[in-house]
Amino acid sequence: MSTHTVRHEGAELTYDLRGSGPLLLLIAGQGGEGARFAGLARQLADEFTVLTYDRRGTGRSAGRDTDFDMAQQARDAAAVIHSARPAAARAAVFGQGGGGSIAFELAAHLPDVVAELVVHEAPSIPLLPDAPQRLAFAREIRATYESRGAAAALALWGASPADFPRPEAADHFLRREFLPIAWHHPDLDAVRRTGIPVVTATGAVSREEYYTRGARVQAEHLACRCVEFPGDHFGFVAEPALFADVLTKELTGLRRA
Repeated sequence: MSTHTVRHEGAELTYDLRGSGPLLLLIAGQGGEGARFAGLARQLADEFTVLTYDRRGTGRSAGRDTDFDMAQQARDAAAVIHSARPAAARAAVFGQGGGGSIAFELAAHLPDVVAELVVHEAPSIPLLPDAPQRLAFAREIRATYESRGAAAALALWGASPADFPRPEAADHFLRREFLPIAWHHPDLDAVRRTGIPVVTATGAVSREEYYTRGARVQAEHLACRCVEFPGDHFGFVAEPALFADVLTKELTGLRRA
């Protein structure tokens, strides 16, 4: 593994490269740190040059503590791809959770850097039939964070600080990222017009969570398949080998499409 940095729009983004083969960018959601993909990246390194990074303001990536900007997050992802492969800046892209929302933004507005796209349980709440209720609940979670702190807000959400790599990552997520990701309405028409091969994905045991329903709605809009991956929302952590097998199969199929 090698570690690198690229300076982009006031942030110094730190990224890691593992393995050899076609470039594959993994975009982290909740917490924003590439280290969450360490087990998965090791499993994928025989088939791909795996690119993971800490999103701006998280982990090792320094940057101004500004409001979360989905378009800027997509530009950051493109900057990391360009830095990793300056002569051929194009990568397969896998985005998980809020990282999937960033992946959609990247494909819609910077499609030249995206070869294939797999999006795993990106929320896309505005696309859901019960969007008003889900968004009201998101505002309640944010209000709870402001009045009672991260642990109480996460408990209301059905999560805990242990779901994050570090306690400060939970605070950063709730303070800066939670509502913008919840409110993000992906431009799926733009993604479809690019012609980028894409699949959306659900976790085998995620049941009827809002992000699982979101993945199915995304697939309908994109006229693509919605595939099942091992585990739940964080199946890539609990079952990295099985998860890597499915991801490799899907990316290989998309490349041949």
